[in-house]
Amino acid sequence: MKQITFQSVFDTPAVKMANSNEIGMTPDGRLWHYLYATEAITKHMVTSRPAVTGVDTVSSSLEPGSTTNYIYITEAAAGWTVGAYQDHWVIVDSGTGVGQLGKIKNNTADTLELYSDYAFTTVLAVADSDITILHQPDAEKIAVTNQYTEPNGIAQVSFAAYDYGWFLVRGIGGVIMGTGAGTINYNACPGDDTEGYAVNMDAGDTLEEFAPLGRLVAVSDTADKACLIDVKII
Repeated sequence: MKQITFQSVFDTPAVKMANSNEIGMTPDGRLWHYLYATEAITKHMVTSRPAVTGVDTVSSSLEPGSTTNYIYITEAAAGWTVGAYQDHWVIVDSGTGVGQLGKIKNNTADTLELYSDYAFTTVLAVADSDITILHQPDAEKIAVTNQYTEPNGIAQVSFAAYDYGWFLVRGIGGVIMGTGAGTINYNACPGDDTEGYAVNMDAGDTLEEFAPLGRLVAVSDTADKACLIDVKII
């Protein structure tokens, strides 16, 4: 497991400084998840992976010098943010080349470049080839009302949109508790009426119905404020 410094978990650069989706450990034994913030995320908000992105009618082209490795996938009108899909996964889910899986090395505004080891072997056809991109290394504020949405970390520092950084997944940290504030020794879970905020798991709630974040160990007496939580996302 990667050993990281206390200072590194407060750094939020616009350039990737660690491996996407990597797990790191600070000297106090806390675990952190290295993610890409697709939107501004306030300190102590809960995050999850964004919904998949579907792209219709794409084409592909060969790796230079190869006759079999199709590493470029193009959608002329895509308008993607350059570099936004680094280390994401992609599947051809319909049309010519359906069922091919790839890992994205980088992207321009209109072209995805796959790692050579994940190159497609069947050319895609702009007439009918559709793809889906999985946002595996990404983080956004967790959705409202859905207690079962799977979290991927809790921000311990504020992120601007398109920043990289470490999100807490195990150990003591802060979480914003929404409606009703927090209750000490209760588990917290997603599902508040504000994106990124958590709520109590009440007596009788089961893990099959909720996505627990960890046990609240010190709470504020006011709603929409940070509380201390023993995070156990992984």
